[in-house]
Amino acid sequence: MFRLVDRLSLGLSKASLRQTVLSNNLANFNTPGFKRSDVVDNPSFSLELAKAHGPSLRRTHGRHLPGLTSSRMDAAFSVVQDTTTTMRTDGNNVDVDRERVLLLENQLYYESLIDAVSRKLSQLRSVIGEGRR
Repeated sequence: MFRLVDRLSLGLSKASLRQTVLSNNLANFNTPGFKRSDVVDNPSFSLELAKAHGPSLRRTHGRHLPGLTSSRMDAAFSVVQDTTTTMRTDGNNVDVDRERVLLLENQLYYESLIDAVSRKLSQLRSVIGEGRR
């Protein structure tokens, strides 16, 4: 259960960072030469996470299979700049409509993760309270 909450927490961190990056893109849509950025998953981290949290592994000692630390969370995703495209003659590649759609998509993703975390924590509260409300 806590593994799921950890993964949801990681997703929330990514969504929060992505909101900041996309907002920055929109804020600079008139800046000559500005190149848009986005947040992407680090594929090597995903493989490492799958190995560390595989279904056949179990944590039997406090020093085994450590949880996500802030440095590992930073390795989970990164901000990349799109230098391959240009939308205008001044070198800027920000498409306002696309950025707005991506912001909305990210907002819906964030809200769905918040809902999932709330449901999991509600289940935990129910178990702790022995099903009483």
